[in-house]
Amino acid sequence: MKETNKLKEAIKYFKSKEGYNRLFKGMKNKYISLGEIKGNIIIQKPTNIEKQHLSGLMRKDYSKNSAININLKKFKQIIDESKFEGIELTELLKGYFNEDILTKKQNIENYQNDLQLFWKEILKQNEGTYIYNYLIKSIKNKDILYQNIKKYYNKKEKTLKEQLLNACKCINKLPKTLTRIPVFASTILSNPHGIDKKTLCGKLFILLLCYTKNTVYPKNSEELSELYYNNNLLVDDISSMVLCKNIEAYTKSEKHLGLSGFYKYNEPIFLTLYNLINLKYINEENPYKKVVILENPAVFMGIAQKCKIKDFPLICTYGQVKLAGIMLIDLLIKAGYELYYSGDLDPEGIQIADRLKQSYKEKLNFIGFNKETYYKNISDVYLPDSRLQKLASVKSEELKSISEEIKKNKRAAYEEKNIDNIISFIETICANLQ
Repeated sequence: MKETNKLKEAIKYFKSKEGYNRLFKGMKNKYISLGEIKGNIIIQKPTNIEKQHLSGLMRKDYSKNSAININLKKFKQIIDESKFEGIELTELLKGYFNEDILTKKQNIENYQNDLQLFWKEILKQNEGTYIYNYLIKSIKNKDILYQNIKKYYNKKEKTLKEQLLNACKCINKLPKTLTRIPVFASTILSNPHGIDKKTLCGKLFILLLCYTKNTVYPKNSEELSELYYNNNLLVDDISSMVLCKNIEAYTKSEKHLGLSGFYKYNEPIFLTLYNLINLKYINEENPYKKVVILENPAVFMGIAQKCKIKDFPLICTYGQVKLAGIMLIDLLIKAGYELYYSGDLDPEGIQIADRLKQSYKEKLNFIGFNKETYYKNISDVYLPDSRLQKLASVKSEELKSISEEIKKNKRAAYEEKNIDNIISFIETICANLQ
């Protein structure tokens, strides 16, 4: 902003008079909003000093006014009749506030230009890579990925470009075999914590992973672990575990002697992800080729102790199916096993059953998810609407009827009361195989 001596003198004059401060603030807001200085500025509840200075400037007596209305056309006319004749109000305004004042329109144009440059650089750095076409599609459609990244851009994240490029680099080099995330991040980014879920790069990586794999954003740590696993990444191979019994398996080179020992002595075992990673396939020579998956450990142990078929394969998920449970179920399916799931007849139990059905389709069957079992085992446990609302998301046709009964009665039925029926089911299907 080039200042003439006349302009400098005008700026100095108006800044020296406290009574003009609100007038200039009003003109600044007008200019930002409209792109020009026009209309009127109303000074509500003016102070004595404002009345004095504005009365002198506008050649009116404002001493008794509760509000002062300044017409900006008149204000410019008075300026031009003074020694400051010819001064542009926009230049006076910029000098008064000692800054380049951009209009709303200019700010929007600058923002759009900067955003385009941001994406242009991201695309340039990813040209010819796996992620490139996904980025082009997202920018063109301004879809959920674009909007989420734009939110970070609007927050003025200083390292956004760098971290987004790092996240893209990780997507472009996803491992072909199961790899622990710190090892993967260290290999690609030279930083074992580079895509930790709480970092900006980690959050962007999850967004890109969901987008490229056409899956919903994970709602909790288990869903996130599953998303990683489906892309050959492991967060933690110790804390996630699954309880099972009567399952034999093979490593790459031989039969797993530990599992065989627990099978021989008819004992349950907890398998962690670390254990499961080393298993290549489940024993396909099992005489039953069926497995019952149970939600609750008390039910698992009750069946293990009371069922006459001592070598029948059992799994316990301990509620929501953890990643270790998913890995074991996947191995069983590859070996040709039929899956049978039993759980609580409450909203959370139905959700678990529904999720398993959506994942394994016709390979998964239900035990006890019917009206007969529900009314036989119905409890006095009242289900509030906050829990019953969860049933609205059920997708499996086989579960919709029982969901309606639960909503109607607002009562749960628990798996623990169905142990004898589960045992009877196991013994019946085993008898039919003979």
